[in-house]
Amino acid sequence: MGKTSDDLQERRHGRGPGYIRLKAIAVLLRSFGWLRPLVEERRPPLRPGFQRQLARIPSRQKGRNIKAHFYRSSSAVDAPLPVHISWHGSGFVLPGLGTDYAYVDHHLEQLGPDCVFVDADYCKAPEHPFPARVHDAIDVVEYVLAQPHVYDAKRITLGGFSAGAALALAVGAHLGPDRIAGVAALYPVVDCSVKPDAYPMPNPEQKQDSGVLMPGWLTDFFLAAYIVRPEDKLDPLCSVKFAPPWSFPRLLIASAKVDTLYTEAEELASHLREAGRTDTRFISIDHEGHGFDKRPKCAESQERRAYVYKEVTNFIRQCWSSAACAA
Repeated sequence: MGKTSDDLQERRHGRGPGYIRLKAIAVLLRSFGWLRPLVEERRPPLRPGFQRQLARIPSRQKGRNIKAHFYRSSSAVDAPLPVHISWHGSGFVLPGLGTDYAYVDHHLEQLGPDCVFVDADYCKAPEHPFPARVHDAIDVVEYVLAQPHVYDAKRITLGGFSAGAALALAVGAHLGPDRIAGVAALYPVVDCSVKPDAYPMPNPEQKQDSGVLMPGWLTDFFLAAYIVRPEDKLDPLCSVKFAPPWSFPRLLIASAKVDTLYTEAEELASHLREAGRTDTRFISIDHEGHGFDKRPKCAESQERRAYVYKEVTNFIRQCWSSAACAA
């Protein structure tokens, strides 16, 4: 797997004008966070019978913790439980812990009480460029795996959205199918070695019902904030496209057709299937843009979101079941 390693050294941007510019743009974009309640669905109350616990997981970086919300039922069986760990989208830069609660709530309802759902945070660029956030994600998974009396180490699945989906894929490929039962990635970034618009969209004339088509200047900024050394773009922990096919767990990848990230995700799934990974599935979502599920604007978008979320739930359940049978 090349130089992918937990020991990959931390990077830092120089403190010159280039970093000052990246930091200023990041602060400006983050300052729009107060608008989030206006552009996202109202968060439903916590599902009856479930508890949300905030954990502060030690990071390998001294003096820093990783926040994670652990959702579990008070009526769960007294046995090690399967776990799904999910990471929010961020463009590598923006805060977002808790913004996927509608997705969390769906899985709490569908998967039932005998499981644990972890909504995990990670550090952001440009203050913490690659590979810091990948290390955070690995640290969260290792925290769960280190407690086999509480969590079923054979039934651990990963998932996420956009940059968070990229994390799930990279960590899944890094830890491998012996440790991770499956990964569900929604509109992931899979290739940081080129700009997203280097991949042609399948139908440039198609309009999205919901979601956005990210402008080039924004994706350029995200990549500049995230990556310090050009050679890191080819590391599978940064661009999971370069991970060997055999390293991946079972995969479900879903991407929207009116999204600059669509083609790279579809090509990854095709490449894996051509390499014999028949346990890879790709869902193509018509007439939707990036992040369409966060605030669906019409009934059709709501139906597409419901379908994708249902397929993810089924996928997680199948991964847990297969892992239990193989144990």
